[in-house]
Amino acid sequence: MLSYVTVTATKNEIPPRLSAKDFRLVEDNTEQRIDYFAVQDQPVSVGIVWGGGTGFDATAPDPEVRECPRAFMKNAPPGSEYFLLSGDKVTTSFTTLVERIPMNFAWSGSSSDSIFIGLDVLKEAAYPRKILFVIAKPEGGGGGQLQSDYVERAAIRLGSTQVHVVSFFGGDVREINHEGSIFFSELSDLTGGSYYLGPGSSVICANLARELRVQYLIGYHPTSKAKDGKWRKLSIKLDSATDSGKLKPRIRRGYYAAKESR
Repeated sequence: MLSYVTVTATKNEIPPRLSAKDFRLVEDNTEQRIDYFAVQDQPVSVGIVWGGGTGFDATAPDPEVRECPRAFMKNAPPGSEYFLLSGDKVTTSFTTLVERIPMNFAWSGSSSDSIFIGLDVLKEAAYPRKILFVIAKPEGGGGGQLQSDYVERAAIRLGSTQVHVVSFFGGDVREINHEGSIFFSELSDLTGGSYYLGPGSSVICANLARELRVQYLIGYHPTSKAKDGKWRKLSIKLDSATDSGKLKPRIRRGYYAAKESR
C-alpha cells in the first residue's frame, strides 16, 4: 500500500528533509511498519480546474485570482506538466509552458462533474505523482450531475491523486456552509490534499506549489489481511523526537480494502 505524505511548516517556512524513521503510520489505530520510503521532488502532473469565473460575469475575476494558475506553475517542480480544464472542456492540453495558460477564461466550472473529468484526464499523465488543483468559488463544488460521494469514491480508488482546492471567500458566511464548499473540503481531506478558503491572492497558489515541491512516498503491508471491502482509516504522525510543533504531516484519510470475490 503506497501513499503520499505532505509536510508543511508554520509561517510558510521550508520544512527540513525527513527520513522514514521520522514518521509513525497508523491504520485503524494500529501502527504499521514502513517498508518503503522515497523522497518525491521530481516533476509532477497537474490538472488545473478553473472555477474562478469569467470575464462575462457581472463581476469579473480579480487579477490576483486570474494569476493563480501561473503563480502555481512558476513555483512547482521544474519540468512539471499541466492541463487546464474550464467547465467540462480541456482548453489547454498537457504542457510545460506557463505562457500557454490564459489570463482570461471563456468558461468556468468546478462542479462534481468537472472534478470527475479532471481525475479522468490525469490517468493519461506522464508522471506518477498527480495533483488536481482546483481554483473555485466556495459554492463551485455544487450543482453537478454526478453525486459528490460517487466522485469521492472515484478519487479514493485512484489512490495516488491528491486534490488541492483554493477557494476564494467573498465574506458571506453562508458560503462556508454551502454544499459545494463542504464537498471541496471533504474531497481534499480524503485524498491527502489541502483546502484553502479565504481572500483571493496569487500568493496562496504560489505557496501551495512550494509546499508540494517535496513530498514523501510511504509504502507498507497492512497488518490486517481481511479482504472485506471495508474502510481503512489512515493517519500519519511525526516521531516525538522530530515533532517540534512546527511541522504538520498530511496523508490521505484512508482507503477501501480489497474485497474477496465469491
